[in-house]
Amino acid sequence: MGLPGSEVACPLCEAASTEIYLDGDEEVLEPSAIGSSRRHIFPGKILRCRVCRFAFRQARSSPEDLRNLYRQMDAKVYESELRGRDRTAQKHFTIVNRYSRPGRILDVGCASGLFLKHALEAGWEVTGLEPSEVLCGVARKNLGGKGQIMCTTLEDSGLEQSFDAITLWDVLEHVSDPLGFLRFCRGLLKPDGLLFLNVPDLDSKEARLLGPRWPLFLPEHLNYFNRNSLRLCATRAALKPVRFGQRHAWFSLKYVAYRLAQHSIPGSFLLKKTGDSFLGGILIPVSLGETLAVLRAAGTTRD
Repeated sequence: MGLPGSEVACPLCEAASTEIYLDGDEEVLEPSAIGSSRRHIFPGKILRCRVCRFAFRQARSSPEDLRNLYRQMDAKVYESELRGRDRTAQKHFTIVNRYSRPGRILDVGCASGLFLKHALEAGWEVTGLEPSEVLCGVARKNLGGKGQIMCTTLEDSGLEQSFDAITLWDVLEHVSDPLGFLRFCRGLLKPDGLLFLNVPDLDSKEARLLGPRWPLFLPEHLNYFNRNSLRLCATRAALKPVRFGQRHAWFSLKYVAYRLAQHSIPGSFLLKKTGDSFLGGILIPVSLGETLAVLRAAGTTRD
């Protein structure tokens, strides 16, 4: 890592000074190559800005291509991990509840609606956006017809309402223009509104320890942050950082073994052979090297 790069403009700070962070082969993204049901990992060539330290996949799909990809995504493995994802959603809601009282909340990339279900039960008025047709249907079922679930992207949603809180769980790393995306979200927040998100952190101990085998090096991940570049992105989007922390997610041991084996982590294939039925019943919290951030609309009364 840190190989000589080319004069490619950084998508975040626009500095024309980058280095090759991961020199992988570029692959055309297809529905079968993204999401938790993929069979192979081709993260592509990743460049890192020498100025702001933001990193990004050099081959970047257009917003239209990304919409089509996620609309057709295979969600079988995702759905098999609902127990762990529900535990993660509950932990996410605990964080939101710590900083904000019930009001109107928007969950962008709401997947199967598990986070919104917890918010709904706590008295929030909920709206979810999910481009995957399969997951959108599951979300509507999980919410029992309550709230609003839209099978679309943020940019195509036509939303004009003001929200007390917006959540981006596992979202910002997937978008072609992260700064523009955060600015769009900022425009939907009420004064004093809060935005909650998590992103892969290239300076995390997990990323530094595992190097090219880091499980968050994925073909659909277009953006990789550290806390400084995330702070820069937030500030330029008129969002004021309130808190940075570490994000943990809950998975079955079966899924952990499956994902580690995709990246050829030593010992993972042996773990996979110990028995799917046994591993599938054990949930564990996993730190993959992600930063969780709480951001507030800048220029408000609490600045």
